Amino acid sequence: MKTCPLCNAEIPDARHTCPACGADYLDAVVSDITGGAAPDPALLLAGLEENIRRADMAPQPLRSESLRRIDWILCLGGGLFFLLAGVACRANIFYIAAVPLFIAGAVLWFNRLRGRAPLSAGEVMIGAATRVFDQDQAQIREQAAGQPQIIARLDDMRQRLSEAAARQQQTHTQNIRWILVVTAVITVVAAIGTGALAVRNHTARKAETAYRMQPDWVKSRDRYLATASDDRTGDSESRKTVIEQMLAADACTEAEGFFFDHCQGNVGDAECARLITVYHTGRQDISACNAFIDKVSLRYDSDTRKLKNLKK
Repeated sequence: MKTCPLCNAEIPDARHTCPACGADYLDAVVSDITGGAAPDPALLLAGLEENIRRADMAPQPLRSESLRRIDWILCLGGGLFFLLAGVACRANIFYIAAVPLFIAGAVLWFNRLRGRAPLSAGEVMIGAATRVFDQDQAQIREQAAGQPQIIARLDDMRQRLSEAAARQQQTHTQNIRWILVVTAVITVVAAIGTGALAVRNHTARKAETAYRMQPDWVKSRDRYLATASDDRTGDSESRKTVIEQMLAADACTEAEGFFFDHCQGNVGDAECARLITVYHTGRQDISACNAFIDKVSLRYDSDTRKLKNLKK
């Protein structure tokens, strides 16, 4: 059924003319539209009611949609975290990670300043319903000035729109709180790991600085130990160099220990034993010289006998 625009009589859907006044329905509708007839407040109210129902059923914001509200803060915060981690750990990888986060955060922040705030799907629906309501409610209020029940319905619609928007904001707040808690947990875990890395790097740098202050014979010995093989015929020159540097630094005890651990029985052991013997002799330390010779057993017996003949 449809309603005649002229006499408001009901017209069956199959008929094209009004049974009451005989007017052609299509011509009457066109005439009504072109004649500037005022919209029916009841029809406008029904349309607004449908709009409000859609706003009431608007989906609540997802966490991903709420995340877009604070993404610039998280980006800048992440960049600051990596910057501080780089300073603490002195690792360039953290500085490299901080740069894109700072850039992304600055771009997102600039967009916010330009008014490009991201909206959830529900907020878009409520915003559209609010615009339609604002466009039509003034005209309805004017036409229904003496009908308090219509004014009350309009006020109720306005209240429902406000409540729908408030629900959206409340869900955003809950989502953002959850995101911040997760971010805080991740930050604490990352801070603990970064702190451990910073302590390890600091300890390593401190040890490296202390090692650089060690005498040359320590570094030569360590280089030899790092590259030494089981080949008893190789590295004779390296062993001799270590012994010479130890004796030059008056580290005779260390030189004897190195000799017995790494030189005796290998190629060049006779030359290394001679260096230690000459060191003791040069300092007139006959007892130390004899004690060393008594413990020596060189690769060749002939060399051992020659060394023992140097005892005094």
